[in-house]
Amino acid sequence: MPMGMKDAEAALDHIDSAVTRLFRRMADWTVKVLVPVAIVALMMGVARVLLDLWHVWKSPTIAEGFDLLVADILSAFVVIELLKSIVEYFDAHRLKIVLILDAAVVFLLRESMIGVYQHKLSAAEIAALAALLAVVGAFRVAAARLLPEEGGVR
Repeated sequence: MPMGMKDAEAALDHIDSAVTRLFRRMADWTVKVLVPVAIVALMMGVARVLLDLWHVWKSPTIAEGFDLLVADILSAFVVIELLKSIVEYFDAHRLKIVLILDAAVVFLLRESMIGVYQHKLSAAEIAALAALLAVVGAFRVAAARLLPEEGGVR
């Protein structure tokens, strides 16, 4: 290989490693910003649940009061699952697919539980959510079994 080609290749390698370092640094800073934002969002969710207790007290029926409370509590669980994914990225510098799938399962369960609880889902929507939950659940089980580093989630 001519000497000029080697110099050009070395220069490209240097640029590539600089871009990679810049990307990693930016991803780290993004995660560092997301963690406190997620914690604040979680605390706001807890505050919202506490404020909704007053709504439960003032509502004409217990069912109407609990509709809002159940939705808020289940939404907090979704945020907790997403926060676990962000914190894991901060520790391992990579996303664990199992944690993403866990958040998806929790979100789907939230949607189906709220829909069924409030009697707002048709039979076809319940079937579609059940099928989607089965597929995401199967991916979750497969990821835990086929990717040993993914299965050992804290």
